[in-house]
Amino acid sequence: MQRSWLLTVLAAGSVVAGACASGGTGGGASAAPSGGAATGGASKGEIIIASDLPVSGADASDGIPTQNGVQFAVESTGTLKGFKLTWKGFDDTVNGAHDPQKGAQNVQQMLNDNKILGMVGPFNSNVAAAEIPVGNRGSLAMVSPSNTNDCLTKPDFGGKPCTDPNPKNLRPAGGNNYFRIAAADSFQGPAMADYAYDTLKLTKVAVWSDNEIFGKGVADTFQAEFIKKGGQVVVRQDFDTKVTNDWKPFLTDAKSKGAMGVYAGATSGTKACIPRAQMAGIIDGPYMTPDGGVNSQCIKDAGSNAASMYGTVAGANAEQNPDAKATVDAFKAKFTKKDDLGSYTFMAYDCAKIIIDAIGRAIDANGGNMPSRQQVVTALGQTKNLKLTTGTYTFDANGDPTTPTMSIFQTKSGDWAFIKQFGVGGS
Repeated sequence: MQRSWLLTVLAAGSVVAGACASGGTGGGASAAPSGGAATGGASKGEIIIASDLPVSGADASDGIPTQNGVQFAVESTGTLKGFKLTWKGFDDTVNGAHDPQKGAQNVQQMLNDNKILGMVGPFNSNVAAAEIPVGNRGSLAMVSPSNTNDCLTKPDFGGKPCTDPNPKNLRPAGGNNYFRIAAADSFQGPAMADYAYDTLKLTKVAVWSDNEIFGKGVADTFQAEFIKKGGQVVVRQDFDTKVTNDWKPFLTDAKSKGAMGVYAGATSGTKACIPRAQMAGIIDGPYMTPDGGVNSQCIKDAGSNAASMYGTVAGANAEQNPDAKATVDAFKAKFTKKDDLGSYTFMAYDCAKIIIDAIGRAIDANGGNMPSRQQVVTALGQTKNLKLTTGTYTFDANGDPTTPTMSIFQTKSGDWAFIKQFGVGGS
């Protein structure tokens, strides 16, 4: 995509149009698309929509609320053109952290069940790089609410050719089965860099990453944009977070070089906010993370130093959309705990609704019968102007949203508070 920032904060209803109506308890404001809930009972059999997310370990503070969105979307729809819709969740966590190999194994397990016609997820980009080839061989429709690494869908990133991963290598069977609704890292890193320089008035920062596909990529784009704006990155370091627990030498070095704040290219599963706790008494300034840190685990890890943290989320906030209020309220009535709702709950809800819509159109194209996985993938690629809780979605040829959105959050009173959202261009 061409990066073009829309500097005006979008009005609440302009980025995110009406929530797609559904059967059961979670109906939205607008009429259901062709894949909407059937009016009659389910007599033709069962269709399963799966999810693969990190629902245990340190990333569970993101994974569980995201999974809740998928579950709610499927269960509130109930039936689809005479088929019973059910949801099945998978966990890609091993030893407390998201694991690419486990994710690939989960996708293979999905392929072994011919009732599973689509999957929401994964959450992390390095897991996606392992899963996409497996799903591609089996024509499994995959829609991620949160993967942001450019090289999952595009041949270049930051002006350099993508090598590992590379979109062609991720699709061994040819064609595309993978889609996402999140804005890519070529938007996310620069969004926080712009905010740091223009709004927080930082001119010198330190940057670190977990050296994973997502973390390093978003740190690289933050750094490039911050320097382009006129700022200085006084220290930059990539860590193996599996063995690193002490960031004080990095922070002390950053302080000695005048760092006014710190940017972390990491997720809670790779200790994104543990350095924030260690900043106390060293650097008295803002701490910034990408979307993998905008969660309750990050606040917990930051401890008594959780104030003045800022984070990006690679999508719109459904709670800012008046047309989504009925759906949001219905979700909160069913999932009543504070931590049941997270940054990607309604992005995942919308991913499930996108798959449901595609399956509905594939059923129609197959004469009302159970469609093949490839028919669902084909229909998914034809998704156009589908109005949901976090946006109106059309996919480009790469499987990316044509009108991506970024949101910025800040920690206030022990929680993440929405600040603003804005469009970031598209294709």
